[in-house]
Order: sequence, then C-alpha cells, then structure tokens
Amino acid sequence: MTSGEPGTHRVAKSREGGTIRYPLKARLAHGEAVWGTFVFECGAPATPRYLKEAGWDYILIDTEHASFNIETVANLLHVSSAVGLPALVRVPETRRSLLSRPLDAGAAGLMIPRVESRAQAEEIVRYTKFPPLGDRGVILGTAHNAYRAEDGRRFLRRANVELLLVMQIETLAGLEHVDEIVSVPGLDVALIGPYDLSTSMGIPGEVNHPRMVRAIDTFLKTCRRHGVVPGNFVTSVEDGRAWLRRGMRFLIYGADFMLLMERSRQVLAALRPKEKSRGRS
Repeated sequence: MTSGEPGTHRVAKSREGGTIRYPLKARLAHGEAVWGTFVFECGAPATPRYLKEAGWDYILIDTEHASFNIETVANLLHVSSAVGLPALVRVPETRRSLLSRPLDAGAAGLMIPRVESRAQAEEIVRYTKFPPLGDRGVILGTAHNAYRAEDGRRFLRRANVELLLVMQIETLAGLEHVDEIVSVPGLDVALIGPYDLSTSMGIPGEVNHPRMVRAIDTFLKTCRRHGVVPGNFVTSVEDGRAWLRRGMRFLIYGADFMLLMERSRQVLAALRPKEKSRGRS
C-alpha cells in the first residue's frame, strides 16, 4: 500500500503504459465502478473523515458552483490524504493557475467543466502534466508529494501516470466533438453533465428524456472505443443503478447537502405521526 493511504494496494497499467499505484485510478484501470459525492457546503476538516467512514470511494470538492476558497480546499485535501480518501477538485474553468493550485495542494485529480473541443482537452493535459507530457510548473517537497524529499525525475513520472483527469461533456458542442475530445492522450474519465447538457439540448432537467438517453448511449460507445472511463452524475438510487447497468463506471451521487436533506426527510417522515385524514365525521 502507498504511504499514508490505508486500504488494499492495487497496481494497474495506465493508457500511457506506466504503472498506477494510486488506489482510485488503479481500480478504474481494473474495470471497477467507483462511487463518489460532491463536497459543496461542508468545508469542515471532519468532512472527509466521515465520508470515508460512510464508505465513499472518493469525494469531489467543488469550486465551480460552491464558494470554497483555495485554503479551504487545501485543508480538505490534507485531511483526505491523511484518512486515505481520494479527493478530486472540480475547477471553475480551463486556466493554468486554476488547474495547478489544487494539484500542488494535493488533489488526486481534477474535474474540468464544459470541455467542448480537442484543442481545449489538449490544453488541459498540457497544464496538468509535467514534462515531457506537458508543461505544468514543478515544485517539490510540498503537499502534493507529502513534503518528502525524493528524486525529481521519478516523482514527475509517477505524478503524470497517477493524475486522474476528468473532463465534463455537458453542452451540445462538447457532445458533437466527443470523439475528438476522448481521443486525447492523458484523459482518464469523460463525464456527462446531465443538467447542463439537457439545458443545452432545450429540455432542461429532463435527464431521462429519450433524446438524452440516445445521446448518452452514443457517448458510452465513444468512450468504450477510445478506452476512456464513462461517468455520470445522479441524484437517485434508481438512476444510479440504471446507469451502472448501462456501463457508467465513474459515478457521482448528489452532494453533501443533498445527502443531509435526503436522510433528514426520511427520518422525519418516519418519526412524525401521519396527518389524520380530514373530512371524516
């Protein structure tokens, strides 16, 4: 097992031929499905601890829609590393500093929204991979390599292989260019953004609309052809099971506040007495 990461040690090969020892990416390379949830509102240091204890395979710390600053993100990443819960960060847009700072703070990977072209996907890989695969800026001995002194060349090779890159396909433009996008070396997961995509298609929120289903079927076939892991965001157990059966393997179920509200409603419905029927004599 890798240093500071409790659990079963998994080894696999990346699409680029290197050896993967990072647990989450190795599991995906072995063909497994993994389940995570967004961290949107709960920035307390305890959050990764209890989500790890709950059994999630990974968490996604959001900085596209959530209000977290980089210090909060870094603190969540430190605790995630300490408890062995892989943590990815969703960045707000494709910009070098927005991609590099969470990685330097120790993120296991990144999710990039609204990817719409091969050129954009190539830019993302260039900004997040160290030379010779990209031109990410190099700093050693900080959070992303656990403050260890180690051989720079070995670290750069390992970091390139173990970085998990997730690109979101969530617009018609992205869907039209999905074959070009997922063919880019260095991409690991392509993930449907169902609410943005349905809105882009003129059917906002209708994530199970026949047009959406057909579009996602095409997306799944494209991912399989290029050896990229397909993913989706779901908000119900039924949808999660359905998309898992259809081939999704990187699955996100809701978010921290959604889980809290969902469970609260279930508990209160069970505890409160049923309202008496009105109109009875």
